[in-house]
Formats: sequence, structure tokens, C-alpha cells
Amino acid sequence: MKFKELIEYLDECYPRSLSMAGDGDGVDVCADYDTEIGGVLLVLDVTLGAIEYAKAHAYNCILSHHAMIYSSLKKLDANLGAAARKAAMLARADICSAAFHTRLDSVDGGVNDCLLAAVGINKSELLICDGVPIGRICDFEREISVAEFARHVNASLNKFFADTFKVTRNSCTRFTDGESKIKRLGVIAGSGMSFDFINQAAEAGVDTFLTGEGKFHDILAARENYNLNIITAGHFDTEAVVLPEIKRAVLARFPDTRIDYFVSDCAVLMNLA
Repeated sequence: MKFKELIEYLDECYPRSLSMAGDGDGVDVCADYDTEIGGVLLVLDVTLGAIEYAKAHAYNCILSHHAMIYSSLKKLDANLGAAARKAAMLARADICSAAFHTRLDSVDGGVNDCLLAAVGINKSELLICDGVPIGRICDFEREISVAEFARHVNASLNKFFADTFKVTRNSCTRFTDGESKIKRLGVIAGSGMSFDFINQAAEAGVDTFLTGEGKFHDILAARENYNLNIITAGHFDTEAVVLPEIKRAVLARFPDTRIDYFVSDCAVLMNLA
């Protein structure tokens, strides 16, 4: 397959119309859209380590969740920061890269649905923010405390990372007001603690909110403004669960593709999330 064929297909799977305003995902680096893809590497972020791994193992396409270039580069000068340096490395090695960010959060079967599936929840409704279904809402039939559910999330993610990526997840799942009972759960993986997201979740009747990370004052504001319980399970942890879905999608159209994950360098950051 050619890179342009892969991107056109993934744009169908994950439509740009589902991206939030201002999201800079899509193709990050491509010297030639007619490049024949010899191998695809799936990552959450295009790191220096991921590029070196791709070069060493003959992967000439990297697909990520987070965009490598968030703001425009005025010059492709490797001395002007990590994004420029990585772009130059990719171009020099003739490696194409593309990211699928908030549209991959929003799409049916995307990041949030993969997170819910990893913790054993298969039924949800959409949480709409700014016209985009960026999150999910789940109603609990069985009474469960915040602390009990947080422990379940933690154990489920531990198993997922061990089974899927063959790495040990060392971060822990944190929560507020552990004795409270969950009736209606809101979910936005990654960094979901923006005021707009929390406001929409509260208006939808959510009493507990599961995300990847949150600043102290944002969590405090959610508690004091909306009496929301917050569960954080790690930014990387809650989003890397989507990588198998990207692999499934690619192989569904291009079954002979050599494709694999690279998470080892970002996995160490799980201790800080």
C-alpha cells in the first residue's frame, strides 16, 4: 500500500468532522505520498525513541494519537526544538507520520470506547462537548463505590498493558471521596478536566468522572462546583488502549501490513501521570 492510500482510508475510519476545533492532527511528515509502506509503527506519541526504533526495524510509517507538531513550524531547523528535530529526523529517514487525535476520541470504537471495553463496560451514551461526541456516559445498574471502581480500573489496565504491550504498568489510579456510590459515570480519556468538559458532564447528570489526569485546582473546582467525584488513571494509560483498535482498522483493509506497537519509552512516564 502507498501512504496516501492508508491516510485516505484512515480519514474514512476517523473522519475529520469529529475533530474538535483547533485540533492539529492529520499528516505530520510526508516527503512523498506515493511512498510504499513497508511497516507501520503504532505509538501514542512520536517520540525520539519511537523514531529511532522505527529506523532500526524498518518501519517507514508511524501512526500516533497525539500530533507531533501542535503549532506551525516556521523553519525545519533541528535546533529549534523537539518537534522540528523530530520532523527533520523523519524526513531524513523517509518515514511518514500521521496523528488521529480528538476524532479518535470521538469516533465509535475509539479511545473512550476502548477504555470502557478494557474495564469491562460495553454500554454507554455520548457526552457531547462543542458539538463533538468527545466523551461517554455510563449508567451503573449495580451499586459500587468510587474506591471499588477505581481499584477495578487499576487492575483492568494492569492486565491490559501486560497482555497487549508486555509491559508492567506501575502507575496507580487515584480518586476522590471513595465511599460515594457511582450511579452515572462520565468518561473522557487523557486530559479531560477542562471546564467545558466538566460542565457538560455535570449538566448530563454525571456524579463521577473518569479521566487520565487533572490539575489540583481543576479537581477541586469540579468537587466544589458540581460535587463530582474524580478518578484519574493516567494520561498515557487511558489513551494507549486505542492502539489495538488502530491496528485492527489497518489490517481490515490492508491485511498483509507489518504492524506493531512501540510504548516502552512512554511507559516510564506512567509513574508520573
